[in-house]
Amino acid sequence: MKRSLALPFYVLSALAVLSTILVLYLDLSQPWMGLRLAPAESGLRVTGVAETGPGAAIAPGTILTGISTGEARVALDAIDKMEEPDGLPTVTRLYEFFAKQGQMHDMLRSGQVLLTTAGGDSISVAPRDTRPVADLPVVFWVQLFVGFAATLLGGWVLSMRSREPAAGYLALSGVGLLISSHAAAFYSTRELAVAEQVFAWASSINSLGAITFGIGMISLFLVYPARYLPKWAPGLVVAVFGTWGLLAYFRVPEPMAFNIHLPVLIEMSLIVVAAIGQVFATRGKPSERAALRWFGLSVVIGAGGFVSLIALPQALGLQPQISQGYAFALFLIVYVGLGLGVARYRLFDLEFWAFRALFYAGGVALLLLLDALLIFAVTMDRIPAFSFSLLFVALVYLPARDTMARWLNGRQVLSTADLFDLVSGVALAPTGPEQRQKMIDLLAELFQPIRIEPAPAPVVQPALRQEGEAMDVPGIDGVEDLRMHWPHRGRRLFSAQDAARVSNVLQMASQFVERRRAYEAGAEQERQRINRDMHDNIGVQLLGALHSSDAGRKNDLIRQTLTDLRETVSNPSGEPTELTVLLADMRAEIGEHLASGGVALDWQVDVPDIRVSPMAVNSIRAILREGASNILHHAACDRAEIRVSQGEGREADHLVLTISDNGGGFDPDRLMQKPVGGRGNGLRNLRSRTEARGGSFAIRTAPNGTGTTLRAALPLGADPVPLVYLRDAGE
Repeated sequence: MKRSLALPFYVLSALAVLSTILVLYLDLSQPWMGLRLAPAESGLRVTGVAETGPGAAIAPGTILTGISTGEARVALDAIDKMEEPDGLPTVTRLYEFFAKQGQMHDMLRSGQVLLTTAGGDSISVAPRDTRPVADLPVVFWVQLFVGFAATLLGGWVLSMRSREPAAGYLALSGVGLLISSHAAAFYSTRELAVAEQVFAWASSINSLGAITFGIGMISLFLVYPARYLPKWAPGLVVAVFGTWGLLAYFRVPEPMAFNIHLPVLIEMSLIVVAAIGQVFATRGKPSERAALRWFGLSVVIGAGGFVSLIALPQALGLQPQISQGYAFALFLIVYVGLGLGVARYRLFDLEFWAFRALFYAGGVALLLLLDALLIFAVTMDRIPAFSFSLLFVALVYLPARDTMARWLNGRQVLSTADLFDLVSGVALAPTGPEQRQKMIDLLAELFQPIRIEPAPAPVVQPALRQEGEAMDVPGIDGVEDLRMHWPHRGRRLFSAQDAARVSNVLQMASQFVERRRAYEAGAEQERQRINRDMHDNIGVQLLGALHSSDAGRKNDLIRQTLTDLRETVSNPSGEPTELTVLLADMRAEIGEHLASGGVALDWQVDVPDIRVSPMAVNSIRAILREGASNILHHAACDRAEIRVSQGEGREADHLVLTISDNGGGFDPDRLMQKPVGGRGNGLRNLRSRTEARGGSFAIRTAPNGTGTTLRAALPLGADPVPLVYLRDAGE
């Protein structure tokens, strides 16, 4: 199967190779004098001389007026170096030209010729039998490459789309361009003359190839991207212009305009008309419209340029503006665009490149048009005219590019503020249907798709589907993966630039989501801190006040509780506190608290004279108060010991708090894992508080044992920064 599909490519490639070899053979087998000749008013001007050529003795700038042998003499004139003899008015005049070419070719083959100069001198030159490859000019290789590349491209497309008529018409036009450009490459770059019959044959082939190219292009536009005329319409085109091509090949019409210029002009006009018909036929069909953009671009740049620069001036009897050889490159631009469109290669990106190519081509056309108007209409000198035109294009046309792009594409352009609002709305919306709707609203505002639905498969990153008709979008937060269909209300396809835009928007939304999560985590962390402080500090003090029989003591505890409550809620990061002062206050508070329950306190302190942060102060208070409260309510003991000291070894930078009693003990695993009767939150709070600050927490006890020991080690250094804040800062 693959071999049959590749067969058109191999066949057309072989044709292109054989044609290239034939043209090289014909050009290199011509007699050579080593002269570069150009038309002059009274003959031919020598513009260049090969240093090792037979005519090396002739000085550049010499005007040659004749060529002769011992038997005959031929006068030279400007028409002898005509690049394209199709510009002659009649077939009769064309054959006279071929006859003269043949006569001069025979003279050059004779072995020795005399070249007459405008000054009356005669210079003897012995032409060589073959022409060196290095003597072939650049324009020869351009024409050779254009035909070769067009044929290979046509074979590639036909191999990929062998069942589509459009691919066949594209290949037909490529063959036409091949024989037309290769024939022109042969005779348009001749040194002086070629054989009569060979020249006549090559000229006819050139005309037939040009008309064949037009047949393929017209038929292509009638069936692709959409067939909008009856099936017999392309056949009619082939029949009419095929007949015209045969008449042109045999030079039946006497006026040369009817042999080549008129049919080519009509064909190019019909290509434009057929392309306009596709504009209406592809309405509401984004895939076909995307390919048509390339077609229209190709016609505007390539065919339009060839007609305006070559065909139209020759039809009006004027000199072409550029060499016909270089003009063939315009058709290659056409052909590449059409080939990519028919092959549907990266069709979703064609719109982007089509606009860029059209924009720059428009800039060049505007520059040339203004330059010509200023020279011919205002009679301005060439250099000032070109400078003014270049200035106008730079200051007016180039800045208007973005405006023209939005106008041509019809795309919605959101301001930064609007985009920020839409993206933040998605990230900050509650997860669920509301967030999903926000995401759909964002995509709808950006791309105006006809439909948005859940993606049929998991999506890792934005991806184009169905040749740009759809785009898969990965979900964020609580929104599932989505698929968009037909952007901008079905007027175009999704492109790689759209996928990149979605990636940027999703990245922005993900940052919003991360910051929202960081905020929520920070709020939850703060809520837990307040809850721990309320339980470990405020709760303990209120219980102490509740069980105190001394009214003064009760009032002091309540006032202290209110002070701690204000610090807990509104000033968690206030001024540092002297550690020794803090422990002295805690000894007085806890001592009275335990004494009221009949528990004797052994208080031992050996700490450095340092200041500790408010967070550390809250932790120290909570550990000491919760430990004392547990002794009173659960230990059933008569003696407690509290030791506060600086750690040793790996804990040298820690403050170690040890709280012991001589009570009956308990099952620590059961109490730390799950509250029993609403109890147990205090110890778990102490553990989480201590470990959150980078410390360690341990309990040594057993049911019916010899008491319980609680040990907490808190770092004395700076408070560790919570991970949530690092993530919020982008670390």
